[in-house]
Amino acid sequence: MTIGVQHRVEELADRDENYIPKNFVPFKRLIPLTELISAAMRIEDLYAKQIWEIYYKLMNSFNNEYNTLLNASKPDIEAVANQKIADLIINNREGRINIRPGFDGVYGKVILDEKENKEKGPKQLGQKSLDGYFK
Repeated sequence: MTIGVQHRVEELADRDENYIPKNFVPFKRLIPLTELISAAMRIEDLYAKQIWEIYYKLMNSFNNEYNTLLNASKPDIEAVANQKIADLIINNREGRINIRPGFDGVYGKVILDEKENKEKGPKQLGQKSLDGYFK
């Protein structure tokens, strides 16, 4: 019988599997602000002028990206940007954004609705036959 890594981890473990320390600080998974603005405005190019104009307005209002993503209130964000961007920032904060996973060097994308995910999702990859290369 071959003993694997999981066996060794369990052998070395000194606490239960779901142990949480007293001073545990929860983590957040955050999508960068420029990607949220890009998704809301449906602009593919992250370096587009319109995206950066809104980004800098938010930075001027809330001092930095983390403060914008984690602390700014929805009405305050709407006053600077718009409702769609504010909704995405709040959904990002609460972990309610769908992401189409990346693959083979392609980054994942924010999905605003399932229809978009099905239309633009990665095609099913299968092995091509040799005939496919000669046509």
